Amino acid sequence: MFESVKHWFDSLKEESKLFDHRDDEILHSALASVLYHVINSDQHVDAREKHEFDRILKQEFDLNQEQVDHLYKAAKGSTADVHGDLHTINFYLKRNPTMRMTFMRKLLQLIDIHGTHGEELAFFFEALHEVFPEVKEIRGDEDL
Repeated sequence: MFESVKHWFDSLKEESKLFDHRDDEILHSALASVLYHVINSDQHVDAREKHEFDRILKQEFDLNQEQVDHLYKAAKGSTADVHGDLHTINFYLKRNPTMRMTFMRKLLQLIDIHGTHGEELAFFFEALHEVFPEVKEIRGDEDL
């Protein structure tokens, strides 16, 4: 299907039995990958970032701890292109604007854990344009 999704499953030692449907695992894997990319943007994941990663996947995406641990391990070991994961998220969520918006809010929460940095903000806008392709331009105050 998508190269990044194939890599997810190749990176795991054994096939997961934690998700009822393969599509669920594909989507949640892509979500976890993007979330991990954000918390690891400084090449270090601290306890607070890991806790927020877990909380988001458990509360917002209704996953249990075993599923979250599985996704974290896969994301940490993955070398997949995060842009492919964003494409996967858009593919699965394109008909659900509420879920897409929830995802973007959660990205903002992760980005703001230690204060927003330029690289994280650039990634957020890249994710915004991938998940909401209808947003062509974000206007700044100078445009008002």
